[in-house]
Amino acid sequence: MTPAQLAKIRTIVEERIKEIETFLAQKDPESQPVSPDVAIGRLSRLDSMQAQQMLLAQQRRQREELEHLQSALDRINNGSYGNCAYCLSPIAYERLEAMPDAVVCISCAR
Repeated sequence: MTPAQLAKIRTIVEERIKEIETFLAQKDPESQPVSPDVAIGRLSRLDSMQAQQMLLAQQRRQREELEHLQSALDRINNGSYGNCAYCLSPIAYERLEAMPDAVVCISCAR
């Protein structure tokens, strides 16, 4: 991988980290528990609870992606980025561009 390609990947990773941190920093009213004394009806309450659970699941996925991206940024900084964790061969630039947190090449991922 060329230094220009590595710089582009670093930019992609850093921008995505900022996006996730911004998303996680937002307080969403749907993530707050629905109080039983609020008269919204049983089905509306169930809808609110479902929306809350979906938001919480999305936040969990975002935190997981954030951890993977921070790990990728660490690998970029220490010079081990772009090599497959299993066979140690270089991971295709196109794969890294699409999935900057990838740790295995296409062959090993199958």
